[in-house]
Amino acid sequence: MKTLVAFYSLDGNTKSIAEAIAEALGDADILEIKPKKELTSSFLKYFWGGRQAFMKEKPELLPLEKNANDYDIIFVGTPVWSWTVSPPIRSFISQAKLKGKKIALFCCYEGNPGKTFEEMKKNA
Repeated sequence: MKTLVAFYSLDGNTKSIAEAIAEALGDADILEIKPKKELTSSFLKYFWGGRQAFMKEKPELLPLEKNANDYDIIFVGTPVWSWTVSPPIRSFISQAKLKGKKIALFCCYEGNPGKTFEEMKKNA
């Protein structure tokens, strides 16, 4: 079975976990999801990122290097923004057509995961 670990990471925490999962699985491919317009300053990260998450926005993504349809098992990871899934992962989930795939979800958060997993499951 082909396995993919797809993730978005703004500060590197989710990336570290995604890499550890891929390494533990041994033969998993890894896919970093990147928005076309990345948030750069700390003010923008928290203000605009939180607003995008709260408004359930789906930003345009850079072209994906791997196609989720080519995999049987897909791990999807996100940081928690405003108690929910990050906007780039919301975009990925809506575009990737994950129905019928075996999915494993993971997230990074400092305070509370909120409804992150519920949102990811609902849209997958």
